[in-house]
This record gives sequence, structure tokens and C-alpha cells, in this order.
Amino acid sequence: MASYWTIDEILKENKVLKEKIIQLENELTNVKKNNVILKETLSDRNNEDAVEILEFFHSCSSIRRTAWKFGMDMEEMYELIPQWDGCRDGLQSADDYEECRIEVVGRQEWDAEQEEEMTADELEIRDRTPDAAEMSKIIADYKESTLSMYELADRYNLCIYNLFRLLKENKIIEKETDAKQYAGFYVDFKGAGTEWDGKSDMGLL
Repeated sequence: MASYWTIDEILKENKVLKEKIIQLENELTNVKKNNVILKETLSDRNNEDAVEILEFFHSCSSIRRTAWKFGMDMEEMYELIPQWDGCRDGLQSADDYEECRIEVVGRQEWDAEQEEEMTADELEIRDRTPDAAEMSKIIADYKESTLSMYELADRYNLCIYNLFRLLKENKIIEKETDAKQYAGFYVDFKGAGTEWDGKSDMGLL
């Protein structure tokens, strides 16, 4: 026979849950405060070291190598160099500028910029429906290779939206989030500092 909770039991359980929520919110607030303090401390240190960091950066012409040398995240170094330089010229002349920029801003923004420079014919190729032979290769690579979604799209010169469409129409995926390594794809699409929540999609289909 099923058991039922009394009103008092429900109210008591709700009180316990509310207390847990308040506790978790307080813990989250403290974590955020500590992160702010840490970032401010790192920022102060980095400003003091700016001259040395810039000298190293201009000597090696690598954003990523400079970040590694001074124990910093690449995306942080990407933002700080033009601030310290007073312009973006040095950053944009770095050997790894393009690859770092793609990683920071995400492929969504970078691809949109590239497509603005493409001809109608080039855009049509990226949005094409491949013939049966090429589609078989795309599906085989999707299933059998370690290529990421963007690596697969780039290999066959496909717009990422088109790749998702093709995979769905060929019944390889049912919905966007079924795509392999979707969490990594989400970060590639949105850029550094983002994280997939495990359920949301980006409306690609």
C-alpha cells in the first residue's frame, strides 16, 4: 500500500531543502568572491611583470608560448597583450594569432567573418548537398575517425550548420546534441570560457 506524506512532513522537508539551497548559495558566493580576489592578485602581478612579458612576447612572436612561459591562460594573455602594448598591432602580428583568436572568440564568430569575404559560389559549395559517394565518406569519417565536428566540416568544406543538417537527414543523429563530442564542439562554437550545461542546444537544426 502506498504511503503518503502529511502536511507537516512536507513542510518540514521543504524547510530542509530551503536551508540547503541557502547554504549552497552562500558557498557559491564565497567561491565567486575568492575568484575575484585571485584574479585581482594575478592582475596586479601581471601588470608589474608587463614589461618582461611583452619583451618575451615580441621576441618569440607567440601568444601561446608566452602564456605558457609565465603560467597564464592563453585567452588571458590574448586580452592583456594589447592592453599593455596600447594597440593590437603586436598581437595581430603573432605567428599563432589566428589560431588563438579562433579559440578565444569561437568558430561561430570567426566563420561569420570569413563568410563575409566569400563569393556566392564559395558559399554555395559550403551549403551543398554532397553526392552519395562523398556523403558515404563523410559518414564514415564521422563514425570511425577522431575528427572533431569542425575538423570534419573543414575537411569537406562544409558550413557547420550544413554538416549537422546532413547528419540528421541521413539519420546519423536525431537532434543537435546527439553529435559526437558535443561538449567540446560547444566550446569550439562559442569560444573560450564557455561550457555546455549538458542539455541545451544552439539551434543549429
